[in-house]
Amino acid sequence: MIGAIQSALSGLTAFSTQVTVTAHNVANVATDGFKKSRTELTAVESGGVRSAIQKDETAGPMILNNTGYGPAQLELSNVDLAEEAVNQIIGQRGFEANIQTVKTADEMLGTILDIRK
Repeated sequence: MIGAIQSALSGLTAFSTQVTVTAHNVANVATDGFKKSRTELTAVESGGVRSAIQKDETAGPMILNNTGYGPAQLELSNVDLAEEAVNQIIGQRGFEANIQTVKTADEMLGTILDIRK
């Protein structure tokens, strides 16, 4: 049961990171030249999951810069709000699933302790 709790806690940490990265991307959607980040989740041999943040260096859409200042073309952010909305939902659901795992393991431990009394 302790292993289940540890795995769930690592999942909570990983999905929390995913939600944070997605929120950062959304906050910078209007920042010219901003490059979005991605959270990659990988399984750990001992159980649980690890998160790694990676920058997505793909180019954003280009627009004409007719202000007379700077380059003739301006690169916008490469953030896709639809993709970020999906990532937020996935992060939320993953977080909820791991919370439920912790609650279930806690209830099971409580039942075992009640039986031993």
